[in-house]
Amino acid sequence: MSSLLTGGRLRHVENFHLKALLLGVGAFVVQLLIFTSRGESLLGALLPGVYVLTLLMLLGFLLVNRRVFGVPILLLGLMLNVLVIGVNHGRMPADPQALVATGQGSHAEELLRNGTAANVVLMSDQTHLNFLGDHIVLPFLGDMGSAYSVGDLVALAGEGALVYGMVRVGRTVHTDSTEDRPPATGI
Repeated sequence: MSSLLTGGRLRHVENFHLKALLLGVGAFVVQLLIFTSRGESLLGALLPGVYVLTLLMLLGFLLVNRRVFGVPILLLGLMLNVLVIGVNHGRMPADPQALVATGQGSHAEELLRNGTAANVVLMSDQTHLNFLGDHIVLPFLGDMGSAYSVGDLVALAGEGALVYGMVRVGRTVHTDSTEDRPPATGI
């Protein structure tokens, strides 16, 4: 919104291009599918491995597009999440109290009962890097929110910067090309 209020235009989005978009969209679609009740039951013990694979796909997509405004911030957030998920065997440590505070009581109950739920593991002294886990509650979101990690919030800031940049650009943007740069002026 601030980008539009300061001169950005939605029409600029049509000229915005990212490399390896299929890789990023593919990872996102797979994540949408695996985190359904059917996906969780079909994958079972394979879910953490498939989840990590999708995160690595997203890392690759972001690395290819690292010169795009906002992507380095988004990449940092994802790297923080990959780090904590990696050291916890493919699951993000989650605080059940944070889940309850965001209206996810049944998810918290499953986590307490089983020790895991979907892509999360019960945050405890047995999990690693808990300060990077899902424990942050944004009260202004109420029941629409979730328990967030530091990486989630950094990635969200990167997503905001990316969208800001998308509507600010008035010419075709291709990463790693000279089209990103303003034309040279001679005196």
